[in-house]
Amino acid sequence: MLALVCAVALVGSIPWASAATVAEIAKNPAAFDQKTVTVNGMAEEINSRTSRRGNSYTTFRLSDEGDAVKVFTFGTPPIKDGQRVEVRGVFQRVKHVGAYTFHDEIDASSVSAVR
Repeated sequence: MLALVCAVALVGSIPWASAATVAEIAKNPAAFDQKTVTVNGMAEEINSRTSRRGNSYTTFRLSDEGDAVKVFTFGTPPIKDGQRVEVRGVFQRVKHVGAYTFHDEIDASSVSAVR
């Protein structure tokens, strides 16, 4: 019985990714702050760069039906401008990185093309 209670407590603490739409996040960003989300949309304005420390990263707009959110991910995902993608990550209203401040952005752990 104790093992069952421990297993339920462990599963209850795992931060599952909630499915959301770009419009839901764009229209009510406070409701998604610090939450793990999975979102589909069109990748636009893809910009891949390398930081001063030598880390590659990519930023882009994820749009769907007239709404958009910004996305950041480390590395260079194999996506193209105008391609439909799925993004999984943590949405943050405000993110501080050194002297920079970013607003309303998904810090993506996964970006993949939708077939």
